Order: sequence, then structure tokens, then C-alpha cells
Amino acid sequence: MNEETQTVEVVEDDKQVAAEPEQVTTDPKDKKKYTDADVDAIIDKKFAKWKAEQEKAESEAKKLAKMNAEDKQKYQLDKREQDLADREAEITRRELTAEAKTILSERGLPIELVDVVNLADADSVRDSIDAIQKTWEAAVLKGVADKTKGSAPMKKAPVESGEITKEQFNRMGVRSRNELFERDPELYRKLRG
Repeated sequence: MNEETQTVEVVEDDKQVAAEPEQVTTDPKDKKKYTDADVDAIIDKKFAKWKAEQEKAESEAKKLAKMNAEDKQKYQLDKREQDLADREAEITRRELTAEAKTILSERGLPIELVDVVNLADADSVRDSIDAIQKTWEAAVLKGVADKTKGSAPMKKAPVESGEITKEQFNRMGVRSRNELFERDPELYRKLRG
């Protein structure tokens, strides 16, 4: 009996879920809209790429047709070696990029700086990052120095209230302004504007 009750409850739950209307929100910002010109440009670009690949394959086939068996074998071997060298260079570049990101992260530098790192070999990666770090630290120190630099605050408000100009008032510190307010509230209000 207990099992029947559970089954009924499950069925009722399913019906409730199905009875609720599904709300599908389609945000117009999420959909990409292309104009005819955009589509034409994309198709032209893809077609040009395909055509270049076809021409390259055709010219290679013509080269191979003109060669004798020994030349074909040598050409194919050279091509394989070049492909392997390209793949190896790509793998090395990826490894050096990962290493550079790790070093930048360890040194507290933004990993976005990996784009300016020399990825020729491991030594040049380290040398590049050292130079970047020195430049980064110098820029940070300069920025901090510029932020902390400011005009020297006035020590005291001038004794005679007639000597204070609007410019002097603007350069006064809070303490000096308070002293002026206590001595001459009318002048303070006048200078404050």
C-alpha cells in the first residue's frame, strides 16, 4: 500500500511539472544577427581559403607528376620532416608559453604579459620575464610615488585675516580651515563660497 502511495505521488508531481508552462527567455542580445554583407564577406573569405588550398594541392600534384620515383620519395620525406619540425616547434611554443605563464604567476605578474615574452627558448623566456618584472616594478613604484606626491599642506592659517586669498584658502588643510573658522567665521564663509 505504501508503494502505491509513493507511485501516485510521483505521478502527481510529474503532472504538476508538466502543467507548469515552460518559460523560455530568448534575449535578443544572445542571438547573432548577420547582414547580407556580413554573410557574403564570410563566404568569400572561406571560399578564398578553400581555393588557395586547392591550388596548393594542384601545384603539388603537378610537381609530383613531373618527378621520377626517387625525387618523389625524397620530396615526400622532406615534406614529412618539415611537418614534424613544424609540429615540434608548435609543441615547444606551447610548453614555453605554459612555463612563462607559470613563472609570471609565481612572480605576481599578470599572465596576460605572456604575449610580450620572447618564446625562443627557456633561457630567453626567463630573461624576458626578468626584464618585464624590472619594468613592471619600476612602473608600480613610479605610480605609487606619483599618487603619494602632492602639494605640501599649509602649516597654519595666516594670522591676519585680510591676507588670505581664495587660492590660499583652497590650499589650506582641514585643521587650518577650522582655525580660520573659529577666528573669523564670516571670512571663512566668504572664502568657502
